[in-house]
Amino acid sequence: MNLKRAEAVQDVREVLRAILDHNGHRWLRFITAVLRNRADAEDVIQEAVRRFLTRDVPFYSEEQIRSYLGRAINNAALERYNARKRERLRQVPFMDHFLLPTRSPSPHDCIEQYEQSAENEQMLLRLQEGLTHLPLKQHEALRLTIMESRGRSIRDVGMNNGIPYSTLRHRSKQALRSLRRYLKRSSQNRSQKTENRRQNG
Repeated sequence: MNLKRAEAVQDVREVLRAILDHNGHRWLRFITAVLRNRADAEDVIQEAVRRFLTRDVPFYSEEQIRSYLGRAINNAALERYNARKRERLRQVPFMDHFLLPTRSPSPHDCIEQYEQSAENEQMLLRLQEGLTHLPLKQHEALRLTIMESRGRSIRDVGMNNGIPYSTLRHRSKQALRSLRRYLKRSSQNRSQKTENRRQNG
């Protein structure tokens, strides 16, 4: 018996638009909950749609389109989550100087602590703000010796980048001292604002 071959969907973009209108808000809420950032979640969906539209294969049903788009969104979300986690892991040695009294045996344990603490998240934001206030050479020294050292010694990092050991070590220490002063001032300012609001409230 001859079976009639299914016809490919002609207006894929129209079907895609209808699927997004029906399911897009649900996908967006889910990805936002995973990434904790709505802008990142929107970027994930846009990237998934881009991948979908650049795939040069026929689709034979709305269900096939929905299934492929769902996988594309899942893959894009997973890639974004892993990229953010790698970035956080890269920052762990730097964060240890400010958030942890002793080095945790596992960077992944550190990440869990950071994600569970709103105060530590605020600390990370203030650290990032503090980095923008550092002189260029001090910022570069921190990047090389802590943020991107990958376990290498200051001496090795200096040799690989053509910077004398004593110079790189001095700049790194200066940068850490500057950051601690910035964090102290920032904390005092926040406490003062909270006290002012309490008194004026």
